[in-house]
Amino acid sequence: MTKIVTLIFLIVLITFTLCFATDECIVRVELTEERLTPFAEMGIDVIEELENSAILLIDCTDIEKISSHSYEILDHNPEEGRYYLVHTLNSETNLSKYGEILWRDSDNYLIKIDEGVLEEMMKQRVMLKRMTLKAIIIKKEVSLPQFRGDSIVQEIVDLVDPDSILTFVQRLQDFKTRYSLTDSCEAAANYIGSKFTEYGCDSVFFQYHTGGHAPNVIGIKRGVVYPESIYIVICGHFDSYSSVDPWNAAPGADDDASGTTSALEAARVTQNYDFEYSIRFCAWSGEEFGLYGSDYYASQANSQGDSIIAALNADMIAYVDIAPEEVEVIAKISNPPCGWLADFFIAAADTYSTLLTRKMMTSYWPWSDHSSFWDNGYPAILNIEDDIPLPNPYYHLPGDTIGAGYNDNSFCTEVIKAMVATVSLLAVPYYDPGVEKEDEHPDFLLMTGLSGLHPNPFHDRLFIKYHLGNKEHNPNGIDLKIYNVAGRLVRQLDKLPVQQKNQVFWDGKDSFGRPVPSGIYFVSFKVGDYTESKKTILVK
Repeated sequence: MTKIVTLIFLIVLITFTLCFATDECIVRVELTEERLTPFAEMGIDVIEELENSAILLIDCTDIEKISSHSYEILDHNPEEGRYYLVHTLNSETNLSKYGEILWRDSDNYLIKIDEGVLEEMMKQRVMLKRMTLKAIIIKKEVSLPQFRGDSIVQEIVDLVDPDSILTFVQRLQDFKTRYSLTDSCEAAANYIGSKFTEYGCDSVFFQYHTGGHAPNVIGIKRGVVYPESIYIVICGHFDSYSSVDPWNAAPGADDDASGTTSALEAARVTQNYDFEYSIRFCAWSGEEFGLYGSDYYASQANSQGDSIIAALNADMIAYVDIAPEEVEVIAKISNPPCGWLADFFIAAADTYSTLLTRKMMTSYWPWSDHSSFWDNGYPAILNIEDDIPLPNPYYHLPGDTIGAGYNDNSFCTEVIKAMVATVSLLAVPYYDPGVEKEDEHPDFLLMTGLSGLHPNPFHDRLFIKYHLGNKEHNPNGIDLKIYNVAGRLVRQLDKLPVQQKNQVFWDGKDSFGRPVPSGIYFVSFKVGDYTESKKTILVK
């Protein structure tokens, strides 16, 4: 009898030890309408948000705290660096030979990878994100930036040059491979850094993040009003991959010389302009391995307390499968909410380019560098030519070259125009308060008409600036009206007294004081026999 009791005691002890001896475990939990809020309130770390569930890192003794949710324990005693989210582009891919499959939902997996097999797994048609054990930042709300002044944004956008873009892509392609572990990727980093320096960045630095990998390259254009750690990011990854021979033949023209070029061209065309907020032009390495470079950067920025207004990521923006092509604008629904940024980008695209857009709101799209900013609580969007499944037949192949994988430079140019416009508007062009901008253009002062609408697009207040050439010929004052896109009168602004140059504002309300919806509006200006109208976009 004593032996039986002892045996039962040992079984119970072993069971208890297996379940609770480890300090932490990884748990997948089904989400309710409250999404991540309950876990934030309980002080439980969320390390990944999926579409309908989340991955938690939790003390095994605290499991009962989540008992109101449906959950499953995926792993005990977790090891940093072993976990990868994987999306397979070939449904027949067998990932079990690379490690333990902890979770699967259709073609999306969470794998605890075996040591030394990552590069072998990369040869499959897969997209990767390394899942760290760091808690993601949970933010319910973000403060929308207050924008002022945009009269020179069109001037900046007009400098975007398709030949310049193609030259950048060709030069990056000429490295033959930019596989993140190669000397040629390091050489590409040096080239990017030299261009940021040439274009007058106030600071250029190389950020090393993972042993053996080329560094991130960061160019900083400091804001006149806010020169320190509050800024906008425009970025793409410059490392490349080929499943055939990544060490020697991974030209990566579309993936992602095209996106890297958005940062290079933005640095070039803004070099002679000042902004209130700083801009950081960023080129990431290690993206193909699971977002190594951007994850390091965004985590460092968060730990340092940087205030990133927005991050615009471009990844594969130069392949057109069916014309006319739309760029996919991918934004997160919440944690952090990024819909406002997608709307702002689309409005800028409508105003400053011929780009067609398609907005995609999601809780889970972790396959490019925007995801690193989401995880650290920063608003970010991804611009990509197509959602999964990627239709580019040259993806991760030696054929990703100009004319094949990169087959439409005009489309790439329009995407970059929209990105440059968005960054310029968010950074706010700086006007020296001691200098009248119009004094640089004395001939313009002789003209009558609307001289500017700013900011455009606008959020809550639109400033309408006008000039009069000869006020004596305009005795009846100035008539300003707001029309919607259907041509209906929205607001009759009071007739204004004649002054040679002046400005008024519209508060986004109709004649009855009711806020009008987001959309395109027209400002009609009339003085004497002269009439003019200009388009503006209201974004809420």
